[in-house]
Amino acid sequence: MTGKSVWEEFFDPLTLVESSECPPREGVPAVAVREKAFVPTEIVLLFRLAGMSVMHIWGGTAGNWGRRPVDLDEMEIMVVACKTGEPLEGDGARSS
Repeated sequence: MTGKSVWEEFFDPLTLVESSECPPREGVPAVAVREKAFVPTEIVLLFRLAGMSVMHIWGGTAGNWGRRPVDLDEMEIMVVACKTGEPLEGDGARSS
């Protein structure tokens, strides 16, 4: 992301959300798309809420997957986790 993206309100650096419009297919009107980025610490917390324990977080972007540290420019990351409990209840989590 660049300062121009922030200025034009395509990217919100506070929430790490990128907003755009994209047609689902040719000839169909564009729909609003919001993509949320997460930092590894947020991912670990989300996995814990889902009843999982993160074992590894590795870098990986479109064909460049590997057991290596996450680079600052990564577009995607790979998480290896295992189920250690039940999802926590509340705020939209599944209930038994």
